[in-house]
Amino acid sequence: MALTTLVVNFRHVFYAFSFPLHLVRNRFAKAYSVYAMIDEAYAVSASLPAAQRSAPRLLALQLACHTYWVGGGLVGVAVGAALPAPIKGLEFSLCALFTVLVLDAFRSRREIAPALLAAASASVALVLTPKVALFTALLLFVGLLVAHQALGARRPARETVDA
Repeated sequence: MALTTLVVNFRHVFYAFSFPLHLVRNRFAKAYSVYAMIDEAYAVSASLPAAQRSAPRLLALQLACHTYWVGGGLVGVAVGAALPAPIKGLEFSLCALFTVLVLDAFRSRREIAPALLAAASASVALVLTPKVALFTALLLFVGLLVAHQALGARRPARETVDA
């Protein structure tokens, strides 16, 4: 169980690399921001242009996500307890949520290379290490992203010509 918990939650380590935590100055607010760093808050903040990011906006986003996450969970427990029998077919909802978050992030950034690297990482991990595919895919993806960034930093910046 400990290994599964580590593998499933390991993605949060990578969020910290690009999450705009440096905007939050107050130490209590920063502690809350670290605590409330969930997938949805990360995805929405990553899709915001840098000019629209601020500590109040980031904290409000995280507070809203935290509130709907906990509140939605409580409502779900209450409604689920009131239902006479289990409802089959809702297992896809969490997968659908992540799919929507990925599509939104891709649409806002329009970067094809990271999407292809993620797909390649998942494919290789599923073939080579199916029992720990998520963990393998994350490690491989981080390595590929670091290599992609290193290679991109070496290339000279393209000049744009206004027509």
